[in-house]
Amino acid sequence: AASVPLRFFVFDVLFWNGESLLSKNYFERRELLKKIILKNETLVVDEFVKTNNPIELEEIHTRFLEEGYEGAVMKMWSGEYLPGRQGWNWVKIKEAEGTSGKLADTFDLVVLGYYYGRGKRAGFGMGAFLAGLKKGEEWVSIAKIGTGLTDLEFKELRKRLDALELQKKPENFLVEDILAPDVWVSPKVVVEIAADEVTKSPSHSGGLALRFPRLVRFRDDKGAEQSTGWEEILSIAKISGNEIS
Repeated sequence: AASVPLRFFVFDVLFWNGESLLSKNYFERRELLKKIILKNETLVVDEFVKTNNPIELEEIHTRFLEEGYEGAVMKMWSGEYLPGRQGWNWVKIKEAEGTSGKLADTFDLVVLGYYYGRGKRAGFGMGAFLAGLKKGEEWVSIAKIGTGLTDLEFKELRKRLDALELQKKPENFLVEDILAPDVWVSPKVVVEIAADEVTKSPSHSGGLALRFPRLVRFRDDKGAEQSTGWEEILSIAKISGNEIS
């Protein structure tokens, strides 16, 4: 221990003196943590910077990368602790190939339709699919996805969507003509999507799009009502400096 000193960094407290702190916001939990962990060389409260400036956030992220860390974790100062992967009170960004930051958290989106494939993918019956999320009572597109799927997954998704095919575009689907899929489907299939960034988009009806989206997996454990919400997407866009009015 003397030659290789260990240091344990503490970043949150969820339970103290028999009381759950899950409903307390991050600021309150942080203040309690500083009182609990007395200054010492082994148990240390982690470093943090409070900011709502995207430029400052990028500078912090870059500094962490230069120091050999994976990236930065952003936490909503007023956010409660949500067990599991819920909401966007916590977001991790890390280095991606050719980019300054990559979203490590994923999005649970709903398939709105699909496009016929060409070449090899013609045999799968589809080459890409359109995914979106609920904005009020309407569905808006946010990503056209054609990567991340194996040959078997393309065939599996087409099979699932065949049972949900619609004869025409639903009235509560807000999708620009340029992105209209060849086949519309009932919004039932939930997919987990990874992306590098949430950016502004003139093509997607909500004004936002996922940059470099790719399929992670099918979310058979979730229904459409449990998919990522519009407010969550807006929060990520704001943090990335791509806030829309």
